[in-house]
Formats: sequence, structure tokens, C-alpha cells
Amino acid sequence: MLKKLSDQIINPRRRAWLVWLAFCFSILPLAAISVFAHPSADDFNYSVLTRRCWVETGSLVQVLKAAAGTTVYYFNEWQGLYVSPFLQALQPAVFGESAYMAGPLFLLAVHVAATHFFFYVLIRKVLKGTGSQWLELSGIGLFLMIHLMPGTVEGFYWYNGAVNYTFFYALLMAMIGLTWYCCQAGRKGTRAWLTGLLMVLGFILAGGNQVTSFAGILFYLACGAARGLGKEKKKCLPLFLVAAAITAGFILNVTAPGTAVRQATCLDRPGVAGTILLSVSNVLVYMTDWLHPFFLVCLAAAVPSAWGVARNFRKATGFSYPCPLAAVIGAGAVMAALYCPSNYAQGFSGNYRLINVTYFIFVILMLILLVYLLGWISVKLENQGFSPVVKSLGEAAGRISWKSAAIYVFVFLVFLYPVRERLSGFNALTSLVNGKAARYDREADGRDALLTAADEDEVIELEPFTVKPKVLFFEDIDPSPDNWKNQAVAEYYGVKGVILKEE
Repeated sequence: MLKKLSDQIINPRRRAWLVWLAFCFSILPLAAISVFAHPSADDFNYSVLTRRCWVETGSLVQVLKAAAGTTVYYFNEWQGLYVSPFLQALQPAVFGESAYMAGPLFLLAVHVAATHFFFYVLIRKVLKGTGSQWLELSGIGLFLMIHLMPGTVEGFYWYNGAVNYTFFYALLMAMIGLTWYCCQAGRKGTRAWLTGLLMVLGFILAGGNQVTSFAGILFYLACGAARGLGKEKKKCLPLFLVAAAITAGFILNVTAPGTAVRQATCLDRPGVAGTILLSVSNVLVYMTDWLHPFFLVCLAAAVPSAWGVARNFRKATGFSYPCPLAAVIGAGAVMAALYCPSNYAQGFSGNYRLINVTYFIFVILMLILLVYLLGWISVKLENQGFSPVVKSLGEAAGRISWKSAAIYVFVFLVFLYPVRERLSGFNALTSLVNGKAARYDREADGRDALLTAADEDEVIELEPFTVKPKVLFFEDIDPSPDNWKNQAVAEYYGVKGVILKEE
């Protein structure tokens, strides 16, 4: 009976749903631990005005006005991000400490939805893949992105940093997906309003972090140039218009008074040539870290669907997948370009919240390269007279037995064990099970209650956290009341000062 079951075939549709359901199940701990998230560091100083307005007036309109005022202040005094500060000023704890959980849940949801939509357009519309192939590749890509992201707390659970990077990454993915519909629209009116929408979204994108806006400029210029050199020259205009909108916002961002203020604090900048060399070095360093055996084992699960996508695109377009080395170099060049804004402005590749975005794009590029390389292999086999072999490989890729699946799961678990502490879901689950997440939540709630009840002329001494869950904890205040984080917390709660008791 067991042998008969193990030899049964898992068809592509069932396999795709199993992969997608496994991914959804794997992020449940990440959603559950959001309940225990609390604000820290810049969450406080960006939302001083909005919290004060909410406490004093209870008016959402007044809160939005305060968020606009915060945006103007930071645009002139610290950095030229003209959209991010507005969102950062609306960190959910402004409306009550328990509301902070909405931030991680929102960011996790928009990341998954936007990336899934991007893969839908890429696999189903551009590469002519099937629904099963899209579902499977999307699930694997999202698993790699979310569970192996370099900095989970800065990617989802610290709202201030996450909304400035993860949210704008999601916006870029949504824009890229909408761009396909814009370019394929038959009616001029439809194409016109979609172009207008994308231009608005592009200008909003440029008001966030410079990495995603720079990536957007490169994408739209490259696609516009490719379409301009092709048969549909007239349809390249929307792409260039969107690129122009992002570029205009990018220029506004980098030339803002606040950007000059922040740049004055970055004394060790490498210049143009140094930026390029440093960015290439970053690619090599991070790629070495990210391409570990477990990542490759996860990527191997995408091979059957990637082979099918490569063959479908070949049949639909006749594309021959030339120069695979050029494709690899091109992917490396894209990654290097993503590090250029931060390296040029600050002299280093950025914090984890920025590296998360480059890692998300890295995963996408790895899946695209996998399709490309498998397509190249299939064309080589065809040209050598092995068309029957190509056909049989395609059939085998679409039909996997339960025995093969069980072997893969075993290998997956073997390679997972050494890197388990790098997995976001494992860390979240561990903190939930051992009670550290709940304990951190109680201690943070205790601080909030103490500070909320304090008089404005008091200096409050706070106990250090006894636990610091890896997924939830970002930064704490300092024993010195003059530390900027202490001052931000004091101003946020309207007290004279806040200090951390010496451990």
C-alpha cells in the first residue's frame, strides 16, 4: 500500500497549491508575533506631533495635518524624503500602543500581495507560463525572501524603517506589474490613464528611499529603450514618461535642503569611481553570504516550474536564450547599481532595512536566471538533436511522485537545520513558544503605562528589557538622558526626561 502511494504522481496543479499552502503556513508565526511588536528609536521622534494631536484632539484630520508638518520639517532639516516622513509620522502606536501590531501585519501583507502580483505578470503574462508555474515560483520566491531576509525586524517589525523600505519595494513591484497592462492596453484612453497613474505612483516612489527609486528609473529607462529599439516604438513613450516622473522626484529628493544637512554628516564618501568599485565588492560579499546550500536547495524546488516556463516562452516566441554569461553579468550589474546610491551618499552599503530590498530583488533575479539558464540548456539540447530528451524532461518536470517529493523534503530539512536560526519564521516561532515575545510585550506595555501616567516635569527611569526577541527588538534608550533616543521618547510622552537604569 505504501509503495503504491509513493509511486503516485503529484500533478503540477496540486504541487503548486502544496507549495503555496506550505509558504502561507510558514508565515503564520510571523503574523502571530506581530501582536507583541512595540515602537522604538525613530518611531518616537517622527511621530511626536501626530501623537500629540491625537491625544489632545482625537481628530484624524488634525493628525494628518501634523504628519504633513513632520514631512516639511524633515525635508528641510534632515533628508529629502517627501513621502516617507508622512507615513512614518503615522506609526500605528500614535493611536494606542496596542495598535502598533497593525504596522507589521500591513507590511507583511503588502509585501506578499505586491510580490505575488509581480510574479503573476512576469510568469503568466510576460513568460507565458501556466497558473501552476506562477503559483509555485511565487511561493518559493516569497519563502526565500521572507524567511532568509537579512534583517527581519527592520523589514517588518520596526515600523519606521520598514515603511521606508519594504513598503516602497512593494510599491515598485506593483508598478512594474501595472506597467505590463499599460503597455498592452489597446485603447489610447486606457493607456493614457494608466500612464498617468504610474507617473503619480512613480513620483510617490521617489519620495521614499533612494534605492527603490533608482531601481525604478533604471527599469523604466531600460524597458523604454528596449521597446524603442523593437517593433513597437510608439508604445515606449509611457515608459519614458514614468521614468521622467521618478527622476523628477529623485532630483527633488537629493537636492532637498535636508539632504544637504545629512550629507554634511557623511565625511567619508568614495566618489564615482570608488562607488562603483565598492558596489561591485558589495555584490560579491553579499552574494557569497546569500548563496548558501539551503538557499540553493530551496531554489532547486523551482527547477520543474522554471523548466516549464522556459519551454513555454520558447514555444510562444521562439526565443533562443543566447549568451547566458551576459545574462549573469547583467544580473550582477543590476545588483551593483542598487548599492550605488547608498555608497555614493554615505560610503557604505546601508543598514539591514536597505539590504533587505536588495536581497528581495536578488531573489527575483535568481529565479529569472534559473529560467534563462534552463532555457539555454533546453535549446542546446534541441540543437544537438535531442528534442525527444527535451520533451521527456518537460514531462518529467511536470510529473513528480510522492516518493521524489518525500526525498526532497528530507533533503530540505537536513540543509535547513544548520541555518534554522537565520530563518525569520523559526525565530518568530521560538520567541512565541519560549514566552520571550509575551514577556517583552508585558515589559513594553509597562513602560508605556508608566510614561503615559507621568507628569510633564518628571524624569522617568526605566528598567532594561530582560528579553530582546530577535524578530521584535530593534533598539533601546540609553542610560544618558542626552541620547537622541531618550529625548525622542521624552518628547513623545511629554515628560521632562527618560533614562535607562544601569544593568
